[in-house]
Amino acid sequence: MAKMRFFSCGVLLFVFMWTNLVFAEKEKIDVVPLSKGNQIIVSPANILLNLGETASANAVVIDTDGHPVEGLRLTVVSQDKAKLKIVGGSFTTNESGYVEFSVLGKQKGIFIITVSDGIISAHTSVAVKDLIRYVLPYFYGDMQISLINPTNVTNYVKVQLHENRDRISLPVVVKLEDKEMRMLKLSEELETKLYDGWVELFSTEILFGGTWTSNGYLSFNPLQENE
Repeated sequence: MAKMRFFSCGVLLFVFMWTNLVFAEKEKIDVVPLSKGNQIIVSPANILLNLGETASANAVVIDTDGHPVEGLRLTVVSQDKAKLKIVGGSFTTNESGYVEFSVLGKQKGIFIITVSDGIISAHTSVAVKDLIRYVLPYFYGDMQISLINPTNVTNYVKVQLHENRDRISLPVVVKLEDKEMRMLKLSEELETKLYDGWVELFSTEILFGGTWTSNGYLSFNPLQENE
């Protein structure tokens, strides 16, 4: 899917050590016996956080037929608990096969989160950075956003759409090589029809760009930390 391309080419390239992972002690609860071929899928596959920011994530367990597995106890473990905190309640899969949790970036760095049932496991990569914040005050879902990396280094950009309706859109993170320009159409990236609202952007380096509206070209507005 188009929206997953960023996830596979972004922060996933960072190498991690399996020996650094320490699994939490399991609670004594009823669990579904593991059947051969079950799969754990963690979403998003990569997360970009500002220092001190919290982001939501989830994991789903499916069987060989693609059906959700309910009542399975999982462990969700941060590679470095002191720097990246896992926030969540029960890690037992619900009727849809899901567990939900949040991650809090307490210190800068690249970290791996492992979700496991003790036999099989899946991972997500979390990058905690000092990010530069921008806003696009007006946005319509079918418009294209231009993202321009004017620097000579790789830039990661998190784009968060805030719609004027009771629906939360997942952020989209893209990787921009040095001097690269990308045209991003969020309705395609998120594979859903989007409506009006505003856009918040966070980048690891200086960022240029904007979108065309009925009133002309609208550029990103950089914000200071206290705004």
